[in-house]
Formats: sequence, C-alpha cells, structure tokens
Amino acid sequence: MSHPNIRDVAKQAQVSVGTVSNVLNHPNQVSQETHTKVRSAMDDLGFVYHDAMKNKISTTKSVGVILPTSSIPFFEELTQGIEDAIALAGYIALVGYSREDLAIESQLLTSMIDNGFKGVIVIPVDPHNQVFEKFVDKNVRVGYISQTDPTPPHCSLSIDQLRGGYIGIEYLHSLGHKKILWVSGPKKHYQSDQRFVGITQAAKEFGIELSVMTSLSLDVLAGEHLCPQIIAAGSLPDAIFAANDTLAMGLINHFRSVGIDVPGRVSILGFDNIAYAESCVIPLSTVSQTPYVLGQTMGQQLIAELSKSENHVHQHVLFQPQIIERSSTARRT
Repeated sequence: MSHPNIRDVAKQAQVSVGTVSNVLNHPNQVSQETHTKVRSAMDDLGFVYHDAMKNKISTTKSVGVILPTSSIPFFEELTQGIEDAIALAGYIALVGYSREDLAIESQLLTSMIDNGFKGVIVIPVDPHNQVFEKFVDKNVRVGYISQTDPTPPHCSLSIDQLRGGYIGIEYLHSLGHKKILWVSGPKKHYQSDQRFVGITQAAKEFGIELSVMTSLSLDVLAGEHLCPQIIAAGSLPDAIFAANDTLAMGLINHFRSVGIDVPGRVSILGFDNIAYAESCVIPLSTVSQTPYVLGQTMGQQLIAELSKSENHVHQHVLFQPQIIERSSTARRT
C-alpha cells in the first residue's frame, strides 16, 4: 500500500476512524491498549502523519460524534456504523467524549461548530437535550441517539429501553428462573433507569424474586470486581441480568475462575449484543440493540438532514430490542 490513509489504519487496527484521529490529536482520550494497537497498525502500514494531513482533515466535510466514554465496545460499533453511512456522502466522523459531563459536552459541541463541522451526532448527557437548542441558528445539524422525545426538532433515534428490560426478565422466567439479580449501570446511566421500569413490571407479572446491585462502571473489570459481593450475599440467584454485555462478560470471567458453572449454576444475560458477545469464552445471551445498525441509521438520518429539501420531515426512529439466545443461559432444572 503506497499511501495508506487514516481509514486504512482504522481497518488494520480494527477500530473506528474517530479512534485513530484521537490517537493522533487527543491521545489522552484513548486507552494505552488502543493507543498501542493503532500505533502498531501505523507502523505496519508505513503510515505517515504530518501537518498537511491535518489541514486536509480541517477542510474535509466533517461530522462530529459526541459519546459518553471511549471504554465501552458498544460505542465503538455504533461509531463504525455512523462512519460507514456518512462516508457514502463524502463525510468523515471525528469523535469526542463528554465523560458524562455537561460542561465538557458543551465545550466539544462549541469547538466542533467553531471548526466548521456540518453536523453533530450526540448521545447527550441530559436526555432532554436543551443545551443544544442554542446552536440551531448556527445552521448546524444535530442528530440525537437515545432521545426520548418522540417529536424532536431534529432527526433522532432511540431504543425502547423499557421493553428491553421487560423482555429480559420475561426470557429468564421462560427458562424457569425465579430468583433474578439485576446489575444496574452507574447512577448517571439513565438507560438503566428506563430498563428497570420494564424489569419491575415483568418481575411483578411473573412472580420473580428480584434483587438489585449497582455497578460503578460498565466494563469487564467492573463485572469481575462485583462478583465477590454477589457471592458474599448468600445463595446465588438463578440468573443475573447485567446492564450491558461487557459487565456480563466480567461476571462470567470471575465465576469461571472460582469454579462456579455458567450457565449450570447461574445464567447470565447481557444487554447490547456487541460483536464480542458471540465470541465470549461462554457465548453470551443478550438483549440486542444492534449498535452498528443504530449508528448506520443515525448516520443516514444526519446525511438526510444535511441535504434536506423543503419537503424533509424530521424522523424519530424507535428500535425494538430482541433476545439473542446463546450459551450463557440455560433452563433451570
């Protein structure tokens, strides 16, 4: 390959173009593992980055993507879907992370607008999104993910989180599980709050003995660190419903390390259906919200916003989650 570009590096490292951009321009926002992987891909390809490339990026049609964090695979796959959709119209995506802080979110959006970005896709810290309305007059198109308002002033999409919580409990009940632990995301993870509404409805309807624990984060290590607390609480639940797949994977890792059979002793159900779920050491059953498809749909919507005619109508797409059954859950005998 004579002149490898950022997209070539992203493909080689199996990350998003936005992640490569962050390694080059904002390395403090990228984990050491990801940084090493991307730099290795650059070396393998003979990629050279210099100021001329920076100038090229600044004059290219750019779309900003503002995500809560860089540490969750769900957002990596979501970004890949966005990138593939907007690339068809000649746009590239550059990613920033709000760290679930309203002030950082506002700074990122302001910086993107000041640098001539045509549009911004955001998973907002505040689900009501009022902070973005002041930018409408600047002719910047904004797309919302996880927007709860069915008639937003821009195109948006969301997942029926309440339904996702409900069908998770319904599925575990269908396997004969009566005692279920819900491991929620941290306090700022409002999707967990929405799912919990559906979870409690299903638990009441099916006569489930429901208990709850809250995780401080949503990564594999958080799941591993929570397991001793679950074990120390007494008899294990029949099943554990985790707030996302990476948390569920951490639970599986620890249980296996201490000789607790999954799913023989305890079934584990995740949420998201990230690509890693199927290749987990015990393939993970999960409530699927197909992150790549979500990103692809949002990217298509934003392109429609950017090229809209007088007949353009804002759309709010509501995705319905579904159960993906694999090996981490089993019928209670």
